[in-house]
Amino acid sequence: MKDKQKRKKERTWAEAARLVLENFSDAPMTPKQILHVIQTKGLKEMSGTAPLACLVTMLHSQVRGDRVKNSIFFKLPGRMSLFTLKVRLTLTRQPHISSPLN
Repeated sequence: MKDKQKRKKERTWAEAARLVLENFSDAPMTPKQILHVIQTKGLKEMSGTAPLACLVTMLHSQVRGDRVKNSIFFKLPGRMSLFTLKVRLTLTRQPHISSPLN
C-alpha cells in the first residue's frame, strides 16, 4: 500500500519538465538542459539508466501526432531540440495594444 501511495506522489517527466520551463528558464531549453535542472533541483525520482532518453521520448511524443492539440509543450521549428511551453509562446505573440490618440 505504501508503494502505491509513493508512486502516486512521484512526478511524471511531463510534470517535471513543465516545472523547469515555468520556473527555471526564460528561454527555450534543450532536453539536456531540462534534465540538468530536474536532477540538480531534485524534481523527479530517477530509477532508470537512461533518464535523458525518457525525457526526450516524452517531449517528442507530446509535440507530434494527435497529442499536439492538448500538449503543453512546443518544439521550436527549425531547431533540433529546443522546447518551450505553449503558454509562453502565446504570451510572446500577443499583439501590441496601443493607446488611442487624443
